[in-house]
Amino acid sequence: MADDGEMHPDDEDTRPGAVMPLSPPPVRIDDLDDTVQLSTETRHRLLREPAGLAASPPAPRAPRTSAHLTHRVSVAGSAPLPLGAPIIVGRAPRAPRIPDGPPPILVPVVSPLGEVSSAHVELTEVGSAVVVRDLRSTNGTRVIAPGTTVRTLGPGESAVVPAGTVIELGDGVALEVLAPGVAAPQDGEEPR
Repeated sequence: MADDGEMHPDDEDTRPGAVMPLSPPPVRIDDLDDTVQLSTETRHRLLREPAGLAASPPAPRAPRTSAHLTHRVSVAGSAPLPLGAPIIVGRAPRAPRIPDGPPPILVPVVSPLGEVSSAHVELTEVGSAVVVRDLRSTNGTRVIAPGTTVRTLGPGESAVVPAGTVIELGDGVALEVLAPGVAAPQDGEEPR
């Protein structure tokens, strides 16, 4: 209470006979007007919960499984790699010091003239799109999408690319983004 004898909004009145404001009573399902429409699930939940108690948080849902097939990338004519995780290509690629998502697939390539940087390019699948990002390479990254002109990505630049895109790093090293699909079985592996 304040020294001036007046009540202030933050003060609690503790004098004998003082009336303390009460919170409104909980709404009972029987008190609802007919104009309020409740789903059957909500009506049953309200009937099960004791009045005045907070509802328990909903149970976590299991993640949805989707029939989403990942894009694939062929590096220098090699067997396709699925883009389920980021792919980093370069002379001596390393994972980032601060991980952001699943660990990347590191693909080292040979560059006799040193035109390919140690960590040159990263490819990731974001939803149903493929994003190619130059990792601040020295010589840039050439992107050749079907039906378009050649585009050179500068250091740190990225682009969304369709299936059929060829990505040139230098020294004859090229990557090709392939359409989504199930990877071909390896030797001795059952087809999926």
